[in-house]
Amino acid sequence: MNTASTRTTFRLRDFACSVRWMAALLVLATSAYSSPAQGIIASGVVSGSGSGPYTYSLSFSDGAGATSSIGYIWYAWTPGNFYLPSAPSSPVAPSGWTANVSGNSVQFSANSSANYITAGSTLSGFSYQASFTPSQLATQPNGGLSVAYAAGVFSSPSENFTVSGPAVPEPSTLTLALCCAAGLLPRLRKR
Repeated sequence: MNTASTRTTFRLRDFACSVRWMAALLVLATSAYSSPAQGIIASGVVSGSGSGPYTYSLSFSDGAGATSSIGYIWYAWTPGNFYLPSAPSSPVAPSGWTANVSGNSVQFSANSSANYITAGSTLSGFSYQASFTPSQLATQPNGGLSVAYAAGVFSSPSENFTVSGPAVPEPSTLTLALCCAAGLLPRLRKR
């Protein structure tokens, strides 16, 4: 075999290998330094009280890593779907926000950008009344599914999120706690 031809073949292989390594390093370097934008990182909590009509209080948050504030929340709604068990009434919003009922959902809108829910903060004071019970709301399919928008309705960015209810201990947790208490009671009596 010709040595000049062999050298040219090895040089081409070395060059191709070097190009692949440089491309791989470029991809790694780019991914290590790029920080994906988070947009809105919405969350919410609802709690119900009363004995009918029930009053539901809400608070909404925008996560600390969010790059956009929240200026509009459509609670219990996604495009084309209303999720509350029945139509709510008497919506209330905190100062700087307005509230309106729309079908089986509630729209909350900031009056100006100065009132937006900013990254890392929570805003409470949202509420509505309804005839359905808290347990009916908790078992309603997609009952807390909502949309948060940066400015007005249908603005971008937006995020679908689920408003959660207060944590309720599982029956097994309560049973375990009661068993422990019952087991400690005789020991306390002996002393």
